[in-house]
Amino acid sequence: MKRIAQVITAAAMTVVATAGTAVASQYVAYEGEGFSGRSVVITACGTSNIPYHGSYKWYGDGQSGRMYNQSNAQGVAHFTLASNRYAEQRTPVGWKSIFIVC
Repeated sequence: MKRIAQVITAAAMTVVATAGTAVASQYVAYEGEGFSGRSVVITACGTSNIPYHGSYKWYGDGQSGRMYNQSNAQGVAHFTLASNRYAEQRTPVGWKSIFIVC
């Protein structure tokens, strides 16, 4: 019985440790050109407004990002950042919001 409890405890610890290492796509918005100034990292599924438009980095790690030129992901998606690729732009972008597809 003690052996079974040890196995269950070890399995539970593995699940907890693995859950903490989950990865997701990230959109990093920078205030200035060339990835300078303040920044914000957006990882939430669904709609997020983008506060900075100076430059960006995208780390596609499982989810794609639909980019909108209007706040609150309204209108037509103008570009989709791939779920399995890295992208960046050192110059200003017009995107006002992102919808991360989870």
